Amino acid sequence: MIKYMMQKTVVLVFSLIFSTTVAFASSQTAVTANLVKSEVDGTVLICQYHTIKETHFRVLFSNQTCPLSIQVGH
Repeated sequence: MIKYMMQKTVVLVFSLIFSTTVAFASSQTAVTANLVKSEVDGTVLICQYHTIKETHFRVLFSNQTCPLSIQVGH
């Protein structure tokens, strides 16, 4: 019985630590922006990405391909 209670206590403590850490995440935390569309304009490829709040662009050479997602500042 004590072993079972100790396991439950450890799980609860780690859950609390993890949830508190997530709640206090830095404002500089990176988020994933997903590719929405891409367009070739002459010799450049313009990749458009969206997060929940913002739109981001990445410009590459036309012989490259857009990544499906990128990490951006929050």
